[in-house]
Amino acid sequence: MTKSESPGKDKLVFLIVHNHSNQRAKLVEMLSAMGFKNFEKASDGAVAFNILKRRTVDFIISGWDMPQMNGLALLKVVSADELLYRVPFIIIAQTIDKEMVVEAGKRGVAAILVEPVTSAELEAKVTGIFEQPVDDQTKMFEDMFAKAKKLTDKGNYDNALAVYKKMLQLHESAEVYYNIGYIKTAQGKHNEAIIAFRKAVMINNLHAMAYKSMGEIYIKKEEPHEAEKCFERAGDIFLQRNMDNEAEAAFNKVLELNPNTVNVYNSLGIIYRKQNKYKKAIHAYEMALKVDPEDENIHYNLGRAMLENKQIGKAKKAFESALAIDPSFEEARRMLQAIEVGF
Repeated sequence: MTKSESPGKDKLVFLIVHNHSNQRAKLVEMLSAMGFKNFEKASDGAVAFNILKRRTVDFIISGWDMPQMNGLALLKVVSADELLYRVPFIIIAQTIDKEMVVEAGKRGVAAILVEPVTSAELEAKVTGIFEQPVDDQTKMFEDMFAKAKKLTDKGNYDNALAVYKKMLQLHESAEVYYNIGYIKTAQGKHNEAIIAFRKAVMINNLHAMAYKSMGEIYIKKEEPHEAEKCFERAGDIFLQRNMDNEAEAAFNKVLELNPNTVNVYNSLGIIYRKQNKYKKAIHAYEMALKVDPEDENIHYNLGRAMLENKQIGKAKKAFESALAIDPSFEEARRMLQAIEVGF
């Protein structure tokens, strides 16, 4: 955005992501000295993405090495999100190598800085990104997208489609194809909608909403196997993004279509454990084991849920079952040892 188009510094919101609190504080201090006033802070990528789900931010500065979800994983999720991919993203790392630069560059990173970062370095990068002019083609594309969305909201589908088709002459966009699919679905043109959604996921294979929408169409077309694959893919992406409610809804759709889908029960168990719903997690893992009783990982996950639910004896049996299937399963062995010493 240009300087004249950008909101004032007192309005912009920065998301600072770093596993060290002193580094987060230092970055906030430097940005505050530049005149910025609004900050969200997170200790890793998973916490950061939960923040991104509930509020709008204008800039992300993230460390590279973090637990749960590191900086690159967060960048991948943000760059693949239809609502977040335009947010400027700076990565801060202790060292930089060629592989890091290439991988982050593919995902649209705005800059990579080496720790310790100086105020001058940070100000130069942030100011440069905000003052980078928008080229005429990008401005035209954004204006056309806004126009097509308004036409769609008014139910003027034919004119909206005409605008979207002109946009595709400028730039192939997953979001444009997704919106074309949305209109075709509303018009009852299911085969054309599927073609559009498939083009969306070919450009962005993490477009969860496109997979979900395809699943809904395949149900209408009475093609349950295809619907199942689409909902499971959508659920996996939602789960990766920590969008637990959306993931749960997608996985439950899969189970409506095929109650014997072991991976989905396991994924639901993961969701319920994250939400501290241990009884529901245990039920999901037990259902998974009915389908595949020889999966040591499910026995292990069941043991973790039981342990968290204070069912120590049952947890021990679950870990023992995991080890019986795979004697080299060191995590299960460590959990048993922890139980023996009273962890």
